[in-house]
Amino acid sequence: MERGRGAKGKLTLAAITVAAASMIAAGCAQSAPQEQAAPDEPVYENSLAEAEAYLEEVNARQDEINREYAPEIRTLKDGTKVQRTPSEYECYHWSKPYWGGTSYNNYFLDADNRGCNACHEDLADTLRNMEYTHLTVWNDYLQPWITVDQCMLCHSEDDGYEMGTLMHAVHYGERVRTTFEERGGQCMSCHNMTEGGQGIELWDQVKYDHMDGVVKVEDVQGDFVFDQDTTVPGEELFTYDWVHSDYDHLIKIMGKNRLNLEMPLDVVENWEINMSGLVNKPFTAKLGDLIKEAESAGVTVTKLSKMECLDNMPGAAGIGQVEITGIPFTWLLEKAGGAQDGFTGVIFDRQEFHNDVHHSTRGVAENKFANVYLVYKIDGKRLTPSQGAPCINWVEACDAQGNIKQCRGYILTDEDKDWAAVLECGFNNYGTGPYMNKPNVTVLKVPEGKIIETGKPFTFEGYADAFDEAVTTIEFSMDNGKTWTTFDLGQTDPRQWVYWHFTWTPESDGSYVLMARGITETGLVSEEPQKVMVTAKSNLEA
Repeated sequence: MERGRGAKGKLTLAAITVAAASMIAAGCAQSAPQEQAAPDEPVYENSLAEAEAYLEEVNARQDEINREYAPEIRTLKDGTKVQRTPSEYECYHWSKPYWGGTSYNNYFLDADNRGCNACHEDLADTLRNMEYTHLTVWNDYLQPWITVDQCMLCHSEDDGYEMGTLMHAVHYGERVRTTFEERGGQCMSCHNMTEGGQGIELWDQVKYDHMDGVVKVEDVQGDFVFDQDTTVPGEELFTYDWVHSDYDHLIKIMGKNRLNLEMPLDVVENWEINMSGLVNKPFTAKLGDLIKEAESAGVTVTKLSKMECLDNMPGAAGIGQVEITGIPFTWLLEKAGGAQDGFTGVIFDRQEFHNDVHHSTRGVAENKFANVYLVYKIDGKRLTPSQGAPCINWVEACDAQGNIKQCRGYILTDEDKDWAAVLECGFNNYGTGPYMNKPNVTVLKVPEGKIIETGKPFTFEGYADAFDEAVTTIEFSMDNGKTWTTFDLGQTDPRQWVYWHFTWTPESDGSYVLMARGITETGLVSEEPQKVMVTAKSNLEA
């Protein structure tokens, strides 16, 4: 790393040689004006002093590199400051035997310029602002931090929208290739290449294993509390805005993510509910009349209940808990004279089937009848289009596929169905592998690299759920899963979510990665724990 020292000596010698040659050639001619003398070369006391001076130059340049490649600090649109790449406090490398350096992650790995958030400050905004409408996977109330992990469930080989095919086409296709390349986009922007047999990896999924400066905390300690009473406002209940037909699209347009309209009251009152199939006394009733009859009979139920989408990955927010008011399906069945012999279960009838497409059918076997309600109020108010107005079928302790909007009633059937597969209660790659989101323990409201204050308590918060199973344990790790700190919940109610808070204090500056996982009553353990990084600083203004 000789920074011009040898070249400087050669230039000086060359200058003397050229000057001497000029004098000889000039002979007795008039002398040219004398050139200004070169500055004196440093004179060192000995070779050690010369080496020390040279080392000072090397260190000065290294400090300059450290400043130039220091991790970027960004301010998000809501004012939150983040540092996505760890600073390398007291990290040792064979090529960097000194303290305080901070250049490996960016100088060598180029970490600030890699991963989705290098270009997309917030993936939620990216999806929200697409010209071609994306499912509404963001949630402004719960504030998940959307990552590539959550994209992987839907964009898999099974549904034809496989992630690799889609993302390479999106970034290198004719429509956006120029923009991607102008911003420096290349393979390394998204991928990591290894020699360890792992091949090409997604950088966002492995970066914490490769970057320096992540502080490991063995047996991380903190204060933990949880409850099952936390709710979200009814108007904030998640809706993915699935579109299976033009009618579905119409309801989506009426919903909170588009025009935010109300369903006309006469439509609500005159909406027809049918009890048909293998019942002894099939009937059709107007929703308004049915509600009055059920309320007069004192059979309506008001309670707290959670709803979680089958496709809700750890880190996502396709979940919510609200107060529902509804008519028990068991009362409707009794009003229909009970079931005939030979029935196997009930199919939920929805308005979509009465229009232009038959997408799928949802239902349950008899052992879940007590979990089914025809819900017509949330938080004591009649439903909005986003909530399923005029009424929504609601199945407790199950995935939200059964919570069909614009419910038209119930059909008792003798079909030989695999009822467990009709409502899957957890995504396991369509039965071919372990559950990816059962149990699901998610940290909310922490954008990647959120800057927090060293020495001050910081509270992580989130939820835990396992669809039809109770979550009995939540565990945290800050050393990449080497050790886990366990909190026993006791026997929880699977019809409601677990909402938790974990308060921890960073003792020193640095980046910390929290992993969270859960265990269910049957021993299921989170297969892919979420990882969340925060960056602790003593000086929040630095």
